[in-house]
Parts: sequence; structure tokens; C-alpha cells
Amino acid sequence: MARLTFDGCAHTLSLLDSDGSIVDTWTAYNNVDRRATFKHISNGTYQIQDKSKPHSHPGDSEEGSYGTYGIIRFSYPGHPGVGVHSGQTHSRYKPGPEHPTMGCIRTTDEAMKKIKEHMAKSSLSTITVSNNSACSAMSATQKFENIYIPPGMNLI
Repeated sequence: MARLTFDGCAHTLSLLDSDGSIVDTWTAYNNVDRRATFKHISNGTYQIQDKSKPHSHPGDSEEGSYGTYGIIRFSYPGHPGVGVHSGQTHSRYKPGPEHPTMGCIRTTDEAMKKIKEHMAKSSLSTITVSNNSACSAMSATQKFENIYIPPGMNLI
């Protein structure tokens, strides 16, 4: 089975084949919105829930919350629905992978497309998160605490 790895300091997401060889690596972030119930995904290895194809939502698109190819959810204690996805490609505020999420890892549509294609041949088993301490995975609000956000404006 294939697996994913996320490095919070390097801001990379890698897809590894069943033999451990790296298929590809892409930019990814775990920038978490201040309204989320946790600050970052803790280091560890988590079981993938969507093993053979990403979970899709009606209207998924590159500008949507989850991107064109849906979300690959994994089992994270106390937080159902956490996963890897793309989206917000052209957002005015921190477009693409750097755009804050409610706890997920955001990457590119290119990454999600390739991972989805690979999942059709070799299902995913786990994601290993490393170097994702509170200092490297600071919430988006902490990173940009001096930015004024007008009432009614939403960062997501």
C-alpha cells in the first residue's frame, strides 16, 4: 500500500509507493484558522479513511474549500474530517496551499490529482506527520496577528 508523509517545517507532502520509493513531493501547509478547535496536527502516523479515492463534495473546484479532487481524510483523535486537500487556489488572502484550514493539510490541485490517480492503482494506508510542532505549524492567526480583519470579513 502507498502512504503519505507531511513535513511541517519543510512544508512538503510526499507520496510514497508500497516499496517506500518517493513518487513525488509537493508544497503543503498545516496553517490552521484561529476558529479551529486545535492549533495543528500533532506529529504521528494516522490511518487513512479514504483509501482508494478521495472523498468528494458537490461542486468541488480549485476555488472551493477542498479543491477539484476532494479530501483524503485520516483518523485524527477527536477531530473527524481532518485530511489532505487543495482548494482556494486564487484566494485574495494567502492563495493555494498557504490558505488557512480548520485543521487540515492543504496542498495543490496538481498534488491531489496525482495522488488520486495513484490511489486507483495502489490504495493509501497511512499519513505520517513530522516536524509539525506548534512553532513550525503556528496557526494562521498567530502568524498574522497584526493584520486588521474588518468585521464581517472571513479569512476562509
